[in-house]
Amino acid sequence: MGVQVARFHVQTGPEPLFARVRQVFTGPRQLRLHGSHLRERAGGRDAPLDDLKTFEPDAWELMLIEARTDTGRFVSTTWRRSYPDADWWVVVGFRDTVRTLYQASPGKSGRGDGIVIGGPLWDLANEVNAKLITDG
Repeated sequence: MGVQVARFHVQTGPEPLFARVRQVFTGPRQLRLHGSHLRERAGGRDAPLDDLKTFEPDAWELMLIEARTDTGRFVSTTWRRSYPDADWWVVVGFRDTVRTLYQASPGKSGRGDGIVIGGPLWDLANEVNAKLITDG
């Protein structure tokens, strides 16, 4: 059985969770692009793989975060970027590995079912990440 996660959206927070991810994702990062799911999704399309080799977080919009339900710490992040021909979403997981990359319609917001908007998991992510930001 894997780690249980909860999904949070940028519009509904908690803000300290998103601030913590932005604190960790400062400056360019070298992402790992070796997953078979990534090759499946990106293959045959004009996927922006070059923009992922050296990932510039400021060029992408942070949309979703998955955090552990036992610790409140993030385990994956989802980012969106608009290009002239399409919007692309990328999910970055453990050790900066791209879990998936997909093309989405311009109106996609990521606010589907399963987004935590309050309650004990929201409170945990809020408290833990506020402390992490304060403690560095």
